Amino acid sequence: MNFKGIKKEARHSLKYHFFTSVLVCFIVTLIISNGYKFNTAKQIENDTISNSITMNVLDTNNLNTIENFIKNTHTYGKVLKVTNYKPTRGVLSVLFNQINGSGSIVIGILNANNQLFFNNSISSLIILSIGIFIYFLIFIFVQNIIIVGKNRYFLEHRKYRNTPFDKILFVYRIKKTKNVAYIMLQKEIYTLLWSLTIIWGIVKHYEYKMIPYILAENPDIDSKDCFKLSKEMSNGYKFTMFKLDLSLIHWYILSYITLGISNIFYFNPYKESINANVYMTLREKIYDNNKRYFKDKYLNGESQAWEYPTGLYFLKEAHHKKWLKINSENIHYTLPNLILFFFTFSIFGFLWEVLVTFFTEGIIVNRGTMHGPWLPIYGWGGLLIIVLLQRFKKKPLVLFIASLVICGIVEYFTGLYLEVFLKLKWWDYSGYFLNLHGRICLEGLLVFGLLGCVFTYLLVPYLNRFYNKIKPCIKITLAVILVSFYIIDFIYTRQVPNTGKGVSIQLNKKDVN
Repeated sequence: MNFKGIKKEARHSLKYHFFTSVLVCFIVTLIISNGYKFNTAKQIENDTISNSITMNVLDTNNLNTIENFIKNTHTYGKVLKVTNYKPTRGVLSVLFNQINGSGSIVIGILNANNQLFFNNSISSLIILSIGIFIYFLIFIFVQNIIIVGKNRYFLEHRKYRNTPFDKILFVYRIKKTKNVAYIMLQKEIYTLLWSLTIIWGIVKHYEYKMIPYILAENPDIDSKDCFKLSKEMSNGYKFTMFKLDLSLIHWYILSYITLGISNIFYFNPYKESINANVYMTLREKIYDNNKRYFKDKYLNGESQAWEYPTGLYFLKEAHHKKWLKINSENIHYTLPNLILFFFTFSIFGFLWEVLVTFFTEGIIVNRGTMHGPWLPIYGWGGLLIIVLLQRFKKKPLVLFIASLVICGIVEYFTGLYLEVFLKLKWWDYSGYFLNLHGRICLEGLLVFGLLGCVFTYLLVPYLNRFYNKIKPCIKITLAVILVSFYIIDFIYTRQVPNTGKGVSIQLNKKDVN
């Protein structure tokens, strides 16, 4: 196996639609809840406790380590107290941090409900049981399926440069979810059992490594044939694949130094491209004796092409009902639709914040400044992206940067207005890496920029088609009712804003920057 050749091919593949590959990896990482950890940093306060610095190392990450080192350098010998400070309200990165901080949605639920659980609350047992059950359903029928879809994207992207990023839904579209879910679950169980032996766990990891790629090419394959084929492909190459992974160690070091940023914007798609090329290399070595399993001849075309082929699964997808269509063309949105978009995003933001607050703090509160079931900051941010960024739909990198800037401006000046005029703070990023007055931070902006792309290419076109199916008279009536209630709520909120425990923090004049 030619390491240099495989890496060179991977780098060459990434030259085309690079940002689409970044977006695919970002979406998949969010779905499988196993990636970018933007955890809360620590805040140091003056106190008379001791002459040393006591650090709570639980939940620390690269950022914490660097910040703690800097703080220790400048504060050694002083009397300090270290407290946990968690500015986790007000943005989409809340759930992002909560789930990824633990690496598992189950652990996230346990952490969110542990106080109720250890107080022997019956309700917590019910919530915990439901949460674990839902997690396993998601793990089997979403996470594992999306992994296979991600592999399909990178296999096609090797040869066909206009491969759409929604290829991650490939398995669902050809209706092979059950078979793929069953084989992937088998793989996970076998891997877990073998990992108990440590050494054989490593061996079996590489023996089973080709299974998701085999399923990406042939979702119809039988379980026994799939495991047998993966074993045959890896036979004699397990140690070679291990050395290939080891040769990427400098990228893992760079990820540590850059706090994971290099993973998002290069290493993850680069690594996926390498793995796709490894699969195609091993596939070629056993192809002649296993042609019946390798059904998509177009995956290994003789030359790189821009035209999308109509092979076995390409053709099936083309004839399948396109309930999810990615459209990069500009779309005309009617005023009633824009109003419904605003309330959709605002209500979604409200529900999001309520659920996150419940799982992180064990309380149910209205997290917004207003009294109705909406958070306008989500609605205005979404509308600005729709109205102002249409022209950039064919330039995803520009769209990403513009979304980041717009969301940053909206969030910063909304926070500033609330603090200056109401002397209240509804969210606080103090302690986060590169935050500005605690109103915005780099982590949240990166998330907003990437989600802005998902939002523009995926969510809005789908919602627009859905709202277009509603009769105009019903749609206009609904819009008028929502706007009327919103105006009433806005006027009332100017006099009596929504405040209280778990909602806002009272500020003094000196606290406002």
